[in-house]
Amino acid sequence: MSAKLFMKNSQRMLVKIVREICAESNIELECYSFDWILRMTKNGKTGHIFGYHFENNSATTQLICTDKCATSELLLSAQIPAIEHIFFSSPENFQYLGVEGNWQRLCDLLRQYGRLVVKPNEGTGGNDVFQVCNNAELEAAVNAVFAHSRSMAVCPYYEIEREYRIIVLNDKVMLIYSKDIPALIGDGSSTLRQLILGQATLAGSSEILDSLDEEKLQRVPASGEKIPLGWKHNLGQGASPDVIEDPELKATLSELALKAALVLNARFASVDIIRTAGDYRVLEVNSGIMMENFAAKNESNYAVAKSIYRQAIGSLFGFE
Repeated sequence: MSAKLFMKNSQRMLVKIVREICAESNIELECYSFDWILRMTKNGKTGHIFGYHFENNSATTQLICTDKCATSELLLSAQIPAIEHIFFSSPENFQYLGVEGNWQRLCDLLRQYGRLVVKPNEGTGGNDVFQVCNNAELEAAVNAVFAHSRSMAVCPYYEIEREYRIIVLNDKVMLIYSKDIPALIGDGSSTLRQLILGQATLAGSSEILDSLDEEKLQRVPASGEKIPLGWKHNLGQGASPDVIEDPELKATLSELALKAALVLNARFASVDIIRTAGDYRVLEVNSGIMMENFAAKNESNYAVAKSIYRQAIGSLFGFE
């Protein structure tokens, strides 16, 4: 496991940025719970940041956004194109729901779609997210999720052509970037194993090799063929942010993101949208605005993240 996962709260990029903003804007800052709770005071007004959650959103909106199935249900009911997430409760909560069990419904979904994605209903960062295509994989995934979570979200597997994150603040789009999975380019003569081993700078090459079966590793990709190294579009798991500049694409993504945020009454949120089979669908909406990996990429990204956080804090205290 990477040491980066054990980063102290005080080392978070958000904490550094908020300290700078408060110093520059004459805001008193107090830190609690090992810098996980930030209390800001200015001119008799107080605002808090809990983890990555700002007080710009209501508590209800934050709870809805944290719940993947609730978010999906509300968006689909409002005719917003979104990935359907089906809710499953852990067995100890069956008495509250009046259901007889999960397994038959899960097997029916697997037969219906052929491949499923199984994940915690309230999880983040791509942890405990599994792609399954048979009963054995399904059972292992369900056990792994319920080992750490009280509820589970299951959705059909979609081939993601590209995934985008749109940061929305006060009904305006502040930033759009894609989350690009690392990939290798075939040369027409080397096997996938040789291509992976030949990349001296490739992080986690041994884990990548372990995750692929021998048949895939022995395949010789065509010259120029792009081979994604994974399927999770999470910055914390190796994906790279690429700011979108294309005006037409920005307009398409902005319209969908703003509609989704409006349905959930989200004032400050990141909307994840995927392109699949040429269509755009909302994958999830996050009320916790984490820009750690984005801001760490370069000075320009850091300045963009700081500007967005400054405006979010400013809207709490009446300044921009």
